[in-house]
Amino acid sequence: MTSNVSHPYYPLGLEVPHYKENSLGLAVTPITLGSFVVIFVCFWKFVKQDRFNRLLGSWEKAALCWWGLCGCIHVIMEGYISMNSSNFPGDNNLLAQMWKEYTKGDSRYVQSDACIIIMEGLTAWIEGPGCFFIMWAFLNRHPMRHVLQFGVSIGQFYGTLLYFFTEMFDGLSHGPRFHPLYFWFYFFGMNSPWLVVPPILIYQSWKQLNLAQRLLDKETGFNPVKGGISKRK
Repeated sequence: MTSNVSHPYYPLGLEVPHYKENSLGLAVTPITLGSFVVIFVCFWKFVKQDRFNRLLGSWEKAALCWWGLCGCIHVIMEGYISMNSSNFPGDNNLLAQMWKEYTKGDSRYVQSDACIIIMEGLTAWIEGPGCFFIMWAFLNRHPMRHVLQFGVSIGQFYGTLLYFFTEMFDGLSHGPRFHPLYFWFYFFGMNSPWLVVPPILIYQSWKQLNLAQRLLDKETGFNPVKGGISKRK
């Protein structure tokens, strides 16, 4: 059965009986992007030093602003969709309109696709708080800071790969394929930062954790030897 309600989602004929057209139209996209910029700039302005009053370097500051922005996106936006996947097409609050516009590039959200909604829920309620915990850990120089960054970054990267590969497996059938706005900007472009930044942070934490283990091995009398086997002095 197909829906009598006109909507912009793929595949054509998809049933979304409670769909309401956005009142903001395409303007919701710059509002969304603008809110991301404002959040990042606010973190940049107020995150200046750690609790020992040591000024943060530009790289570390940028990384913490990234985590602050991610935390807000995960908890607010992805938290919303994880809890409202069945009714957001019929709502016209700001978050619903943001998602209805984005979903023009990936209709799995209006279909309440189980894999997507569960993944968004895990991202929102595990990785989201984790992002803020990472900020706290770095600002307090907590010894778990790189363990946390390593773990959450792997989760983000894995989730993004899963997001793209599951759609590729379905033949890119949930949006207008290769459309400049809906495919390249919404579907690919708005998710691509999570293909780039997490691997950089994974590498950074990997180096720090390896260094910490080498120093611990030296301190406790264990030294690495060729072949990956350790021996005690």
